[in-house]
Amino acid sequence: MMKNVTISMDDKLYRTTRIRAAEAQKSLSRYIADKLREDNADGAQTGARNPQLEALERILAGPMWDVTENGCMPTREERNARG
Repeated sequence: MMKNVTISMDDKLYRTTRIRAAEAQKSLSRYIADKLREDNADGAQTGARNPQLEALERILAGPMWDVTENGCMPTREERNARG
């Protein structure tokens, strides 16, 4: 089953994409769907992931810092105290 999706793009991108779709003898919808399908297939084959997402996942998976003292969070005054 095919789903309908509405997308927004600026005029320049629309014109360029419309021209490329016509050159490929495809409808604009088919051209965009094929490009997205290619992009998804390339990412799946190469295992490519978003490097920013990978970095964030590494940070969040790292050791957790214990900021509590005796199980209590520091007060505002304690956090802002000048040493």
